[in-house]
Amino acid sequence: MNLRNCNKVFIVKDVSDPDSPPSIHILRVLLVCFGAIALIVLIYAGVLVFEAWPIGEYSISKAGTFGDSFGALNCLFTGLGFAGLLITIFLQREDLKLTRAELSETRVEIKLQSRTFRQQQFEESFYRLLALYRNNLADLSIRSLEVGQPRLHGINALSSRLQDFEQACMKRLSSFPSSGSKLDKDDYTYWLYKNCNLHFPRQARYLESLNSIISLVREDCYDQGRQESYLKILSSQFTIYEIKYVFYQAFLNPNYDSIRAVLSSSQSFSDRFSTSSIPAGHYLAMGHLWQISLSQRTANDDRLFNKEDFQAARTREAQRRQKEKRTRG
Repeated sequence: MNLRNCNKVFIVKDVSDPDSPPSIHILRVLLVCFGAIALIVLIYAGVLVFEAWPIGEYSISKAGTFGDSFGALNCLFTGLGFAGLLITIFLQREDLKLTRAELSETRVEIKLQSRTFRQQQFEESFYRLLALYRNNLADLSIRSLEVGQPRLHGINALSSRLQDFEQACMKRLSSFPSSGSKLDKDDYTYWLYKNCNLHFPRQARYLESLNSIISLVREDCYDQGRQESYLKILSSQFTIYEIKYVFYQAFLNPNYDSIRAVLSSSQSFSDRFSTSSIPAGHYLAMGHLWQISLSQRTANDDRLFNKEDFQAARTREAQRRQKEKRTRG
């Protein structure tokens, strides 16, 4: 029997699972090991008998001497047993390494699955609240200031109240006294507060749904680095009327800390609100009342030209139109 045939005898392949590693046939290995030991003992005994032949006397003492002559084999098998013990310990050590590696991979996989589950759970809650927010906006209802007119709903309601509010603001020509005293700032802030309170009735269901979305993103987001992405999705849903209404409600109501916080901390919200034509004085009054820092940029800040280049280009365009009119005339 050659080595390839021996491997076929000792190694058994699981046909039901082609990907499984081959297993060793333990019974065959034990039979071969015991057979090899018996063969070694018989050969050694035969060599001793051959060397001691002819045997002239059979006695207990002679038999004892014959048995003692097998001490070399005892040392051999003891050494082999110790070597086998070391090999077993080494194999167990390797198995422990593999087990640790598998446990580490399992922990990583469980962590990834947990993160995926948290992401799915968060996004499900986020988009459900976002849909609820849109429905609450559509159901929003405000009484018309004109006698006999029907109630206004949705964006039309916000638009109507904002127009009345802006007309009322135009009656006050002075702006926020940035360099004035605290009393002057308090007077401006009080005027704006009273004007907002007069024109903007609180729509609790609509505003609370928005407040819940912001709180969800800031407190329960599965990844802190992804908060801004979801805030950007939320702010992109706002119309100009929603932006202004939410801004003035955050100015009025002390319960909307989360809205004010996201206005001052989120770049997406800051950019979206700052280009909504809300007067700069109202921004300053908001910061003065609630002691927060709000950034505001004008709508022209993102133009490719600076102010002088833009005005020069507009002048040249006007000159070209005049020249064309003269040519046609």
